Amino acid sequence: MKLRLRQNSLRLRVNRPEVENLAAGGSLEQRVQFPDGAALAYIFESASSATASATFRDGVIRVSAPAWQVQDWARGEAIGLYFQLSAGGEALHVAIEKDLECLDAPPEERDANAFRRTGKNC
Repeated sequence: MKLRLRQNSLRLRVNRPEVENLAAGGSLEQRVQFPDGAALAYIFESASSATASATFRDGVIRVSAPAWQVQDWARGEAIGLYFQLSAGGEALHVAIEKDLECLDAPPEERDANAFRRTGKNC
């Protein structure tokens, strides 16, 4: 799972095995360890709630989406799930997307588990 933060948006990209795990009711977690001992973890999970949510506490970004929506997305053709959440008077834009292969990336940066892309560029 890849994480991208930009301004007031958060994007998670997941490959085929990760999407299969989510479709089966699993969750995903990644951790970045820093030299000073601090860590940043990010988690994506399906939840029994009716709405999506995103939190940041104690160095952990946790994103959840309704289980039925995650399962429909995982089994369907849609590339992403997109949510806009209220964040202190602003909107936090959340995207969870299937990670498409990058056809013009160097071989060492290609993910064999990425979803097939029909276009010519990343």
